[in-house]
Amino acid sequence: MDQAESLRSLFANPSAKERLIQCRDRVREAIRVGNHADIQLLMLELEQAQANFEEECIDNSKIETT
Repeated sequence: MDQAESLRSLFANPSAKERLIQCRDRVREAIRVGNHADIQLLMLELEQAQANFEEECIDNSKIETT
């Protein structure tokens, strides 16, 4: 895999932190515009994104301590 392909792969797969921020922003927007039908689903997505972010942080801390 060349360097350009590695970069494309990296940017195609957002980090857990980026996904968490995107989910948070979608929840905020749904609340702001009063889109109550989507809020429940978005909150579930946000909860999953939070769990993934925490898991990634734990995994990264394990790697750094070894």
